[in-house]
Amino acid sequence: MMLSVNLSTLALGAFAVLAVFAALYARHWREEPNRNEFLLFGAASGLAALGALLTAISDGGYTLITVVLAQTLVLSGAALAWQGMRAFDHRALDLKLAAVGPLAFFLLAASAPLLQDDVTARFLVAAVVGAIYTGLAAWELKASEVEERLSNRPFAYLWFAALSVVLLIAALVAFVWPLNASDVVGSGPLWLTVVAFAAFLHAVIAPLSIFLLVRDRLLVEHRWSAATDNLTGLANRFTFLDMLQTLSTKVRGEGAFLYVDVDHVKRINDQYGHSGGDEVLKTCAELILRELPEHALLGRLAGAEFAAYVPFCKVEEAEKLGHVIHDSVEQQMFFLGGELVPVTVSVGVAHGAMQVTADELLKRADAALHTAKVNGRNSVVVWDDGQRPSYA
Repeated sequence: MMLSVNLSTLALGAFAVLAVFAALYARHWREEPNRNEFLLFGAASGLAALGALLTAISDGGYTLITVVLAQTLVLSGAALAWQGMRAFDHRALDLKLAAVGPLAFFLLAASAPLLQDDVTARFLVAAVVGAIYTGLAAWELKASEVEERLSNRPFAYLWFAALSVVLLIAALVAFVWPLNASDVVGSGPLWLTVVAFAAFLHAVIAPLSIFLLVRDRLLVEHRWSAATDNLTGLANRFTFLDMLQTLSTKVRGEGAFLYVDVDHVKRINDQYGHSGGDEVLKTCAELILRELPEHALLGRLAGAEFAAYVPFCKVEEAEKLGHVIHDSVEQQMFFLGGELVPVTVSVGVAHGAMQVTADELLKRADAALHTAKVNGRNSVVVWDDGQRPSYA
């Protein structure tokens, strides 16, 4: 069965789509130059677009520019797309390995008589190299699915994997059903039609799927930014209180609330600048997080105030935990402006059973913290029903 395939038309269509995505990724990279994935995806789309354009003006015969260079550029685009996946998922780049395949193809196609005279041999080598890089891109996306689930990730890696399989099958079929030079401009076998349309679809779907992945990541980052404190990376006040309500409702058992205030941060800001105060707050956040159980909820509620909710924690354990946090900060060495600066915290601890609401628990811890401040700071105060602390 023979079908007419207009390779030039498909190549021009692929060029137009890839050029648009190359410009789109370039704009994103200019806006965020620290994101290497945008640069790599833009370069991948641009090289593939140029390769498609050179293919579109090819007359079907062997030429160094419109055949060898065109296919090399397309393969380079596939290799850079793979590296873009690695950058997207925060893995180390290996541009040397990415360059091996396209460079080897170019040298072989430019110098080996077999690849110059035999279009099937040239197609076979290009298909295998392309299958390797698209397969690697699929593997990179799949490998990171456990770490980060993005809604469009499964579609992206399945698509890249499918194209890799198509290219490998096409390479095998080429042994049985060889190509002629005229096949690339006129009528060709059915499998060539399938491969040509698959390549065109890949030029459209691959950059689109990557763009959707980038959009998914940006949405996650924006949500995370809105939910966290920029300085410490902890949950901000709104997020903490929202999570506290949810967690305290689900947990069935005793729970404790610890309110921690870093003492005299204003003095540190006045003497060592806000950068010094920020360094103290970040270090204190790390120390508190280190001392808390893994299942605890920690957030930054105000400038120097941190709050932690620890489910299934008895009052004795809560008081002990408050002292551990207090001592951990007191023993930490803070060097600001070349000086060793002592830093202490005040801790208010409250404990409640199932009948105590999260709001009431927070108020009790806040009152206990206020008592610690009134009594001179640098201490741990536990809420006592018998001696009710005064509220701020």
